[in-house]
Amino acid sequence: MHIIVSMEADGLIVATTTQGQILAECFFKAEDETADELRQMGYARLLHTYAAATVEAGPGLEHTDLEDVFLDGALPMEP
Repeated sequence: MHIIVSMEADGLIVATTTQGQILAECFFKAEDETADELRQMGYARLLHTYAAATVEAGPGLEHTDLEDVFLDGALPMEP
């Protein structure tokens, strides 16, 4: 699976398929938050959830940003 993570004009970060289907809404880890704190609150890191996928940064993001992206809310949708 190939996933593109991008920031929309309104600031929303989304993970989509190459066909444009939204898999999940995402957010950046804040500087004062740790990945462990977010995990304890039930949030999953995007790269861990889609470990078997090829994940690339789309418009509005750099590849180095992807490490700090977490899934917002419910479990991601299946493609």
